[in-house]
Amino acid sequence: MKVSRLYTMDQDCIAILARQRNKSQYVCRAVRQMQILEDELNLDLVNTRYLLINLKHRDDISDSLKALIQHELTSIES
Repeated sequence: MKVSRLYTMDQDCIAILARQRNKSQYVCRAVRQMQILEDELNLDLVNTRYLLINLKHRDDISDSLKALIQHELTSIES
């Protein structure tokens, strides 16, 4: 079932939609994708310790930042 609604959008979004053939379908897909992303990962619900541990094991983190993360993890665990 389809329902017609009126929403306010930024000018740059209007420009993006102007290039789309089926604007309603494009917006529906975008909204569904955003909902999936929000459902998959809500960083507010992720434990700080878990985030720090995962950051510490990344290859794109400098050694000095890894040392800071380790220090923070030590203080959290104490």
